[in-house]
Amino acid sequence: MIIVSDTTPLRYLIEIEEIYVLEKLFGEVIIPEKVAEELQRPKTPQQVKNWVQSRPAWLKVRKAVFHFMFPQRR
Repeated sequence: MIIVSDTTPLRYLIEIEEIYVLEKLFGEVIIPEKVAEELQRPKTPQQVKNWVQSRPAWLKVRKAVFHFMFPQRR
């Protein structure tokens, strides 16, 4: 199973040293580039920054792609 995550669950799982559960539960976790950037902000705990900089292979960073549907014009 693949899961897409935002910042908060990653940050706190890293801080409580339980981040490994994501790989065990889901195998692969995908985060948008913006989430990776948020995890590197100046006020982010150093422990989190270090983890993100040497992130494991099961964590993938992807560019978010938005698809918008427009109603057909008549």
